Formats: sequence, structure tokens, C-alpha cells
Amino acid sequence: MREIMRKILLELKRFICLIAEAIFFGPIYSSFLHSISSTKPLDPRETWNRFTKPKGRFVEWLMNNYPQKIVRWLFLRFYYRRSRKFKDHAAGISYHYDLSHDFYELFLDKKYRFYSCADFLESTDTLEEAQENKANYILNLIDPKPGQKILELGCGWGGMLKKIYERTSDKENLYGYTLSREEESFIDEKYGFHVELKDFVTTQYEEKSFDKIFTVEGLEHARECELLPLCKKLFNALKPNGKLILQLFCQMEDILPTRLLVAGFQIVPGAELTSLKKHLNIFEQANFKVTHHSVHDFRPTLQAWFDRLVANREAAIRLVGVRNYNKYQCYFAGAWRLFNDHDLILTRFVLERHEGEGH
Repeated sequence: MREIMRKILLELKRFICLIAEAIFFGPIYSSFLHSISSTKPLDPRETWNRFTKPKGRFVEWLMNNYPQKIVRWLFLRFYYRRSRKFKDHAAGISYHYDLSHDFYELFLDKKYRFYSCADFLESTDTLEEAQENKANYILNLIDPKPGQKILELGCGWGGMLKKIYERTSDKENLYGYTLSREEESFIDEKYGFHVELKDFVTTQYEEKSFDKIFTVEGLEHARECELLPLCKKLFNALKPNGKLILQLFCQMEDILPTRLLVAGFQIVPGAELTSLKKHLNIFEQANFKVTHHSVHDFRPTLQAWFDRLVANREAAIRLVGVRNYNKYQCYFAGAWRLFNDHDLILTRFVLERHEGEGH
């Protein structure tokens, strides 16, 4: 009887929290928290359908418009950006990326361990093939040469640095910055590249010190107010005719979509995306010249991660617990919907610093 009462009270608590969260943060946020609070592993088919399939017209309108735009704007400006909880880049990144080295291995590709969008060129491509396609694409954008000093911002588990080394055989000129101790230790032990625990947003760079600087979905960790100062610093850190290569995803509108409220609180605390239009304006203000711009599809990658996570359910739960297993199911499915609705877009840029350009 006592155990039955405990379960009833637990479900009552979940229901009350669901209502309160729906009123304050909206139905998408509350649905996410309600799902991950389950003490049992979520059914993958139900989870995928819940977060990716359209609902009725009124429900869709409510989910996409509540909280209202003005509330989301005020929330971002006066709470999210000023709260101590969300100001520390390192804490937010560590919260997400240091969850478990072995956990990420369960769903990432086996060769590079890329935690970023792959290029599925054919419907039959495996995740490994798609990440190889992506690596080749970005490698060609970087166009590395032996002797060139190259820096990666947010270097993950070193997969792209490894790809560059395979072409140039020049380990001494490869550098990386990360805020994840797990990633730094992994790269140091496996590859021996020059990787440092640094916040690339606040770091002071030596002027004209790098031939190429690149980041694969690292710029998302810089907040809108930090992007212009950062881009100016990166411009000055490049040698004449140097290149800044970016793979990033960004909002299509200036006001954050309702579905992104979850990401800023529950996935990577403190992360803040910027619109494509504002990115382009910032690149121009920093005196960069855009020489390449392409758009890519993140959805197949998110579905592949979801499927691999589900296939390794028992190992995932053993490593990080039921709540985190459920959270990543909901996260991948919810992110898929954001890209499917074109609330977010995945894009690649090459920005160049030319002789005679500066501040």
C-alpha cells in the first residue's frame, strides 16, 4: 500500500509540474520535462512521433506561439542573459559534453566521433560514410598545407584535426581549444595535438598568428552580444589572406522559437543562437569577405543518432541513467523537428581576410 501511494504521489507531482511549466514556459517545454522525468525508458516510437509529428491545427499554433514572442524576447534579455546560472560558458559546455565519454561513443560515428551534422549524400549512406563525406567537404574548404598554422575552436574529440593531419603530416602546427576536460584528455592521449582548455569567446588572440581558423558547430556557444567582438578578434588573429571556416546552425528569425527554450535550459545551459541575417551582418562588420556559403540537412544525422541511442539502450542507461537516456531521445527528436520546420538551418561559410582590409 505504501509503495502504491508513493507512485500515486509521484505521478501527481509530475502532473502539477507539467501544468506549471506549461503555463510559464509553454507546452513544448513542459512536454519535454514530463517525458524525461519518467522512471522507465521511453518507448522510442512514441517519443519520435510525439516530438516530430504535427498535431492538430490549434495545438500546432499553440505550441509554436506560446509563450508569445514578446515574452520570449523579455525572457532572453532580462533573465536568461543576466542570470548567473547561464553566464558561464564552461559550466554549460561541461554539463553537456562531459556527461560520459563512453555514452557518446554509443551513438556517434566510430572513426571521428563527430558530434555535428554529417552529409548523407545517398539514402543508403551509413553514419560513418556520411561523416566521412562531411570531413572531406570541410577539409576542402580549409585546404590545409604543411607549415600552415591551423586552429580549431571547439575541437570535440579531435576528429577534424586528425583529418587535417592525415593530409599534411604536420602535427606541430595543429591547435585546438575546448572547454571539455574529457575531450582535452582524449585528444592528448590519442593524438598529441596542441589542445588547450580555453574559452575561445574570451581568449585574447595574437595578431596575424594563424593561417586558418575553423569551427564545426562551435560558434553556437557564443551569444549574440559576443559574436561581433569575437569575429573582430578572429579577423585580427588571421594572417593576410587567411581563412575562417564555419559550420554552424542558426535561427531563421531573430526571436528564438518556442522549441529552443528547452535547449537553453536542459541541453546546453547558456547556449544562445543567432539568426542567419545577424550572422551575415556581423561578418560584414568584422570586415570579412564571404567566399563560400552552402546549406545542408541536419535531419538524417539526428535520426541516425536517435536510432543508435535506442539500439544501445541498456548500455546507455547503465552509463548515464534512465533520465539522461530519455533526455537524449527527446533532444534528438525535438531538434529534428526544428530543422524540419526550418526554424533552424545548418550552413557552412568560408570567410577571408584580404590584404588592405582591417579596422
